[in-house]
Amino acid sequence: MLGQQVHERLDSQFVNLALQNEFNGNVLVAQQGKILYSQSFGFADVVGKHLNDDATTFNLGSVSKTFTSVAVLQLMEKGKLKLDDHFISFFPEFPFAEITISQLLSHTSGLIDYQIFEGPHQKDPKQIYTLKDLIPAIKADNRALRWKPGERWNYSNTGYGLLALLVEKLSGEAFQDYLNKHVFLPAGMKNSYITSPLIPFPDTHRAVRYEYLPYSPSVLRPVDSVKDDYIDAVVLGAIVGPTAVVSSCRDLLSYDQALYSGKLLKAKTLDLAFTPALLNSGEKAQMGWGGSYGLGWMILPTRFGKLVWHSGGAAGIVTAFIRNVEKHQTIIVLDNVTHRGLHSDALDAFYLVNGASIAKKKRSAAVAYVIALYRNGADAAAANLLSMRTDTAAYFLDEREMNRLGYALAGDGLFAEALEVMKVNTLLFPASFNTYDSYGDLLKRAGKKQEAIWMYERAIALNPNNEGGKKALAELKASSH
Repeated sequence: MLGQQVHERLDSQFVNLALQNEFNGNVLVAQQGKILYSQSFGFADVVGKHLNDDATTFNLGSVSKTFTSVAVLQLMEKGKLKLDDHFISFFPEFPFAEITISQLLSHTSGLIDYQIFEGPHQKDPKQIYTLKDLIPAIKADNRALRWKPGERWNYSNTGYGLLALLVEKLSGEAFQDYLNKHVFLPAGMKNSYITSPLIPFPDTHRAVRYEYLPYSPSVLRPVDSVKDDYIDAVVLGAIVGPTAVVSSCRDLLSYDQALYSGKLLKAKTLDLAFTPALLNSGEKAQMGWGGSYGLGWMILPTRFGKLVWHSGGAAGIVTAFIRNVEKHQTIIVLDNVTHRGLHSDALDAFYLVNGASIAKKKRSAAVAYVIALYRNGADAAAANLLSMRTDTAAYFLDEREMNRLGYALAGDGLFAEALEVMKVNTLLFPASFNTYDSYGDLLKRAGKKQEAIWMYERAIALNPNNEGGKKALAELKASSH
């Protein structure tokens, strides 16, 4: 495609997303290192009224894992480790002798995610966890190894924290210092660094992380002001390796080019990283969306070339770093607001660059319903929802999203609206035990015991293994006597 056509197609896509409050950040698209499209949308700082621009830096979320992979593979090239080395060889106190470095890199170690910091092992709900807390937490949790190493693919931030710990031990440098010296500087990434609640880094260009109000998506609030996001942003945000790299679109393009030029790793090492990992069965380590996973990179073959990429997502972070290694195409999308559909939008941008048509994006009927409920009341919102349900070409309706939005309303003290959402969800999805379970939970919180009992009884009838529901029901019945 001609450059002007590419620019127009991409601009139409991202301008429309921004107008619909579905994108707030920066996008850059390049081919052979030449920028085809670069644009900024929305606010980096709402209070300071600073707009996103070329200089804005963003927390990359799990795109950071590609840098952790580069660091480990650099140490491999220096002879400090082998991919089939067992992690216990470097950390004798580690409890699972079978797990290899390769399995940690490919998410096939069998380790669970951050659940090791939940429940009885978390003494202080506001304790900030660091790399040194990983192995003790793994040892203390009998759920830590979910599957036999190599048996299946299972995304584990815990494993990437262990890899950062390994980099520190073998290099003798703090992880943030290692990346700066051996990755950022050689790649020419002058505005990239690691920061966390325990590693402050002054940067007036760093975008503030925001959540939007689900019932008013044009309203943004910082994630550290939202109770449920405190854990992600602060408590777990100091575990570097899985996340915590801050960068810009321009710096990520420099990173992309440094990978091609051999400044960071040899070509044969990158080929290894971009090859799907194999399970014990000999099958590829497949991910849920149809791609596979290598050593720190997602892999997706397409008719336009092989994509090696990574996404990132957390409170106030939605990122995508996509590389078509056959055509040297690069798509970088960085958002400082939690817009959950942006990963598919980034992949759509890849197809637009290659002249393909993309399906018209369906809108969430759940979100539109909740907005209408908040603005216009229950009757108008219900009528609107019935209309959207019949328009399946333009809208989709998701039970889990309705559930999430109901809890979000309750979290903001809008209990009447929250109960209405949960009630409607049971009517929309009457075969789902979870809709009744969640409705029962909010009814219980609202002091409506008998109604909560009815909902829990229905949830348990649909799912007799619902132990949480059984416990809540027993407590409700005991308190009613």
